[in-house]
Amino acid sequence: MILLFGRLLCSGYWPACLLLWFASCPGAKAGPGPGPEERARQLAAQMTLGEKADYLGGVRSMYIRGIPRLGIPEIKMSDGPLGVRQDEASTRYPAGAALAASWNPELARAEGVAMGRDCRARGVHILLAPGLNLHRIPVNGRNFEYLSGEDPFLAARMVVPFIEGVQSQGVMATAKHFAVNNQEFNRMSISAGVDERTLRELYLPAFEAAVKEAHVGAVMDAYNRLNGVFCTENAWLDRRMLREEWGFRGILMSDWSATHSVIPAFRNGIDLEMPSGEHFDQAHLVPLLRSGKLSVRQLNEKIVRVLSSLIRMGFFERPQRDASIPERDPASERTALAVAREGVVLLKNTAGTLPLDPARVRSVAVLGPAAHPGVPTGGGSSYVNPPHAVSVCDGLRAALGPGAKVDAFGVGAGSFGTSRFVCLDDRQQLVPGLRGEYFDNDEFRGPPAQVRTDAHVDFAWNDNGPFPHRLVSAFSIRWTGFFVPAQDGQHLLRARSDDAMRVYLDGQLVINDWEDHGSHTASQIQTLQAGRRYALKVEYRNRAGGAVAQFALAPIDVPAEVATYDAAVLCVGFSNATEGEGSDRTFDLPDNQDDLIAKVEKLNPRTVVVLFSGGAANAQPWIADAPAFLEAWYPGQEGGTAIAEILTGQVNPSGRLPISFDRNATDNPAMRNYPSSDHGSHVAYREGVYVGYRGYDQSRTEPLYPFGYGLSYTKFSYADLTVNRVPAGPAWEVSCRVTNSGEHAGSEVVQLYVTPPGREVDRPPKELKAFAKVTLEPDQQQTVTLMVKDQDLCFYDIKRHAWRLEPGRYLLRVGHSSRDLPVQAEIQEPIISQ
Repeated sequence: MILLFGRLLCSGYWPACLLLWFASCPGAKAGPGPGPEERARQLAAQMTLGEKADYLGGVRSMYIRGIPRLGIPEIKMSDGPLGVRQDEASTRYPAGAALAASWNPELARAEGVAMGRDCRARGVHILLAPGLNLHRIPVNGRNFEYLSGEDPFLAARMVVPFIEGVQSQGVMATAKHFAVNNQEFNRMSISAGVDERTLRELYLPAFEAAVKEAHVGAVMDAYNRLNGVFCTENAWLDRRMLREEWGFRGILMSDWSATHSVIPAFRNGIDLEMPSGEHFDQAHLVPLLRSGKLSVRQLNEKIVRVLSSLIRMGFFERPQRDASIPERDPASERTALAVAREGVVLLKNTAGTLPLDPARVRSVAVLGPAAHPGVPTGGGSSYVNPPHAVSVCDGLRAALGPGAKVDAFGVGAGSFGTSRFVCLDDRQQLVPGLRGEYFDNDEFRGPPAQVRTDAHVDFAWNDNGPFPHRLVSAFSIRWTGFFVPAQDGQHLLRARSDDAMRVYLDGQLVINDWEDHGSHTASQIQTLQAGRRYALKVEYRNRAGGAVAQFALAPIDVPAEVATYDAAVLCVGFSNATEGEGSDRTFDLPDNQDDLIAKVEKLNPRTVVVLFSGGAANAQPWIADAPAFLEAWYPGQEGGTAIAEILTGQVNPSGRLPISFDRNATDNPAMRNYPSSDHGSHVAYREGVYVGYRGYDQSRTEPLYPFGYGLSYTKFSYADLTVNRVPAGPAWEVSCRVTNSGEHAGSEVVQLYVTPPGREVDRPPKELKAFAKVTLEPDQQQTVTLMVKDQDLCFYDIKRHAWRLEPGRYLLRVGHSSRDLPVQAEIQEPIISQ
């Protein structure tokens, strides 16, 4: 008690100290005390009008301001959802898409708990996660972040335990981005045109579950407009749906700089403007409140909502930082590994290519831009700097054991941390790295403030810049040195920057990306001669805010010696340089990776392709000749270990696709309506409810791999489907016998889809309505029981503006994926009396 009293007093929270002192005095009577809302009202009554106005605007980018005289603490936020994004290192978890691919709600809970602990270790009160937007199109730059896939039922069942896990640790979760933030193209102003039925059946259920089931503490409004109105001032979305229908009583905040007005946003939308009060501050709000144009009553409601939400989480009663939790938490690292193991999806495995038998496979060539070091992740606000990262190359060395030959070939220039440069030191001796001259201005003016040798150009700074012990946000850097090719042929030069970068090779300007912009990648292919020393100069400029400076140079051509290895593992796909927040990515693999895959396939008949991405990509140029293919998503800091364990059979793959893997981008049901119908102002969701597998089923088009699909090293069979009515539900109990008929222990995702009568309204041929993940030993059987509620069978009637159960016969099918459902039964709704 004395320790807590001292902490509160030193923090300036003297009102809380007085309350604690009186409560601890001998003879003090214990009582229930006022509830969170009443306490919030009491505090609001003591705030000045100016304090209230300022309180609705964030401060210092990631904080809700404190009011020490009232004992109101400063509240710290952190970006998510791949980990707790701070200046210091933090556990990097697999992408949200990878967690969705696990189809394991309890694993989602475990990750939520772990991420909550990471927050407490760093004094973070509010985690800006999870992301819930559906994968409408394969090229959305933020698909990888979202714990949703393309199906609202899967999304809802995964997000509820994740939020519960986070908030069980005394950390507030934030459901984002509300709503229909399904593309990054023109995201700051695009208007998504979506009908009400599609909204309610597809794009809102995960948010509704987050609010009504998980009781999420905060919701973040999206950048885009919904049906012509910005989400941050959309009365239908924020007031009618979120507040009135769902009963949300937590904090509704804007995405960063997503507030566009004062009066509409105040009346119809948000409680809290982030990252600062550009519209919600004294200068804007107080005159409108005093003139009566804005309601003081509504102001007080917002203040009480914010304060009571913080009080309910216990933020007024304790220090948020828990010193008993290490910042590098072994429990968090174990959870990250568990998610990676269950998230990887084996999509193709011919002629017994996998698993690689350590007794016979003693040499492996690991190639591609994602081979080493670490594994890639997507870019943007979710980027987390991990304390360590295990590459596929390192993972295979550990998995194959002593004596195995596992070599990484720097082919493809994908990793900014592997390019090999040399430069002259002060004694004019060649040393590894590049000579970096750091200027504390953005024009290379005057002598450099710092000169050093950098092994690689692979930097991402926050607002503090590259200079220790002082803030410099406008600066420039010139790196000079040499590159000596190890082989003849084509080489890829790749520059990623925020703001600007240009590259000279032997005095010739080969990359000129000298306009200020957000994180952006520019590349160039040059034919170089082995052994020749090429002079290299890389110039970088940053003018404000966070800064990214990355450069890589590596051969594209594959060494002939790859043919001599027992197997080749190709690590290809995207990265934080080519997929992330702010722009949509390509469907095709970047940087000539198709040619790289084709060359390796010709050289080595035992080639395994491992794809790193947030979703589907174009595999058509090489899939026919690939013996094995895995979708790894972005598997986090332990990803190399998990992938190696799966490749060598130590872990049986159990991930299943949470998306349809498109054969061609044009096959995707929503791509014909992307990116805009009028040069960037509006995007019409004309596909309606036919997103993902719903659209593929309607058009009878075969995807490359269907929703729910994934291979195992064992086999599962289904039999004896039975259906029984549960009157108390009302619901149906669906049971079937699942048998592991193979030779290895493994996990199966049992999936139940429902086909409705479809006579009254056009509905998808089938929809996911239940699933369960079970683990079985060889020859083991288990009866799996799934529940289907009557509510799950309803459609949204736009004429009545209500959910409605259509009478008739419903077909229930259970099996391996949306296209492989071996057992089925029918039910009648409503039940006809006998």
